[in-house]
Amino acid sequence: MKRTLTRLTALLLALLGCAAAQDLNVVVSLHPHYDLVRQITGDAAVVTRILPLGASPHTFDPTPRDVARLADADLVIFNGGIDEWLLELVAASGTDAEVVELLEVLDFEPITGETHEGEEAHEEGHDEAAHADETHDEVSTDEAQEAETEDAHDHSGTNPHVWTDPVLMAQAVPMLVEALSGVDPDNAETYAANGATLVASLEALHTELSELLAPVQDAPFVPFHDAWPYFVRRYGLNQVVVIEPAPGREPSPSYLADVLGQLETTGATAIFNDVQLPARPAEVVAESAGVALYTLDPEGGGGDDAETYGSFMRTNAATIAEALAR
Repeated sequence: MKRTLTRLTALLLALLGCAAAQDLNVVVSLHPHYDLVRQITGDAAVVTRILPLGASPHTFDPTPRDVARLADADLVIFNGGIDEWLLELVAASGTDAEVVELLEVLDFEPITGETHEGEEAHEEGHDEAAHADETHDEVSTDEAQEAETEDAHDHSGTNPHVWTDPVLMAQAVPMLVEALSGVDPDNAETYAANGATLVASLEALHTELSELLAPVQDAPFVPFHDAWPYFVRRYGLNQVVVIEPAPGREPSPSYLADVLGQLETTGATAIFNDVQLPARPAEVVAESAGVALYTLDPEGGGGDDAETYGSFMRTNAATIAEALAR
């Protein structure tokens, strides 16, 4: 009897292992997209987020463990522009997963004006490639293909923070459903049904935020980091200046003097830091200008893996409405 139970236990574990191995494996770069994907898949897939909660995609330094997470992926989803480092991980992992970039599939009017460290590295890579062409007569096929891939994902000059606009995220959901169904047709009906529910909730979120922010549309909005232009455009806010012109790069004294002048001229009563960025620079500006300092979370999570897109966007909107009503 004991031997029979042992064999049955081994068989059960093997069956469970096979079932787990058959789960769709989806890897996502950022928390906002991670939450939308897991709402669409429910229990039908294993969804993994690469960027840790509270980390900034501008300064994130991937590890070998992140490469390993991608090796067995069936589908990889990233934003584009702000998380181009994911493409390097995909290449290093050797995965043959389908890769979906939201900036490539969304139908939207790009907002320009922010320079990203990843984009600067990308441009430097092109400069080095040009120099190599002058020095060497031949370029390998692999190198040429890699350069072509980089060009296909070049969003230099485009502010990538599209996820701060719930309407654009509602537009993204059917595209995510299509991508998921393409690699896992057996669960296509589940993805479609969950996607429809998610679109409805995002549309309701947009209506809610529109009503909440309507009274403060003309108040001066001053974010520390330029993470909110699509949110600003969608809800008619008055963004007068950004304190940090480029992520991770301290503003010059002359730029800060101009910022302080605009704060005084526009009558701004508050500025907004991002939870992913050091607070001290924003504190110094707030103290110098004599204005209140609030903290926003453009990426969500806030230390809570279960936090939904709708939840952190409501929190951000409520913070903005409270601060601008002062």
